[in-house]
Amino acid sequence: MADPLRYRTLEELPEFTAQFDFIVHQYSDAVVGPVLAGIMWGIATNPQAFDKTIGNLRIAKSRNLGLTIPTFRILFQIVNERQDNEHVLLCWIEETNTTDEITEYLM
Repeated sequence: MADPLRYRTLEELPEFTAQFDFIVHQYSDAVVGPVLAGIMWGIATNPQAFDKTIGNLRIAKSRNLGLTIPTFRILFQIVNERQDNEHVLLCWIEETNTTDEITEYLM
């Protein structure tokens, strides 16, 4: 039997909140809301599925959904990993661009 779906609490650093608010203000919630909600759902339900970067930071990236919808990268940490009180600390969010995506494959 598979483990039941578990949602972790998402806690935001002040920097993340400021960046998130700026992005939503810049594009509108109607444009970026569904993309960001999807990333957050993935992080909340299965944070271990995302790649580790430096130290204990992990990275989640949105997929390119067309020219009118921006892509994003979110850095986060899993706090108290694999314990009952496990939760996620959202550290940084930024918009990425096509050049970043292309050069990532070339490196």
